[in-house]
Amino acid sequence: MGSIPGPKTKSALIKAFLIELNKQYNKKLVVDGKWGPKTRAAIVTVKKGAKGNLTWILQGALFTEGYSPESLDSIFGKGTETALANQKARDISVDRKAGKATFTELVTG
Repeated sequence: MGSIPGPKTKSALIKAFLIELNKQYNKKLVVDGKWGPKTRAAIVTVKKGAKGNLTWILQGALFTEGYSPESLDSIFGKGTETALANQKARDISVDRKAGKATFTELVTG
């Protein structure tokens, strides 16, 4: 049986997210595993067609919250888009993209 994602899983997702924001966008964030105002302000929107580690992290966050993007393949395709359609359940505007509200809800929710 698998385990339920907890604080260490969330912290690891946040660290990976911070590393990628620093690497790809030179955001100069402290990689501390904490979700703060600087992290939230640095978020970039990930949308269909995106490929790479931010998409992979998004897919992992969706899985940990019980929404299946179908695979962890680092490609924002139909499965990831469908999983994001669940934004409505979290009172997030359903735009099938992952921006500030979506990432914040997935990582801190």
